[in-house]
Amino acid sequence: MAHYLYSKEELPEGFKYPLSFLEIVSRKDVLDLEPWWFLYEFEDFARQWLFEIKKQYPTRELIPFAKASNNDDIVCFDGSDISGDPKVYLIHTFASPRWEDRGSFYNFDEWLKQVKEESALYKAEMTELDKI
Repeated sequence: MAHYLYSKEELPEGFKYPLSFLEIVSRKDVLDLEPWWFLYEFEDFARQWLFEIKKQYPTRELIPFAKASNNDDIVCFDGSDISGDPKVYLIHTFASPRWEDRGSFYNFDEWLKQVKEESALYKAEMTELDKI
């Protein structure tokens, strides 16, 4: 299955994806991080969210790459960072500008580490709820 990445024309000039992100994208199997899912799985959703983020927060250079399925949160790379190891922002979409920021991570690797822990807890809670 081919995974979708934004085209050079859709990205801010000079932006480079982190290598660790590209390694995940290149895998045949999609990493299960429920309740999070990667936008690269679905080109239409990826493009829709890129457009939506630009519309909602036009003063920010945000590149969305994953979405929570249980709320309106989305994580984005800092598109103004051209280092190849951009900061990651947790954005609460549909919030008024200046109220959308839910925090940040030093980089993709830090986000991935935390979200793996969050995913394990989420899955354990869902398993417990299924027992009720």
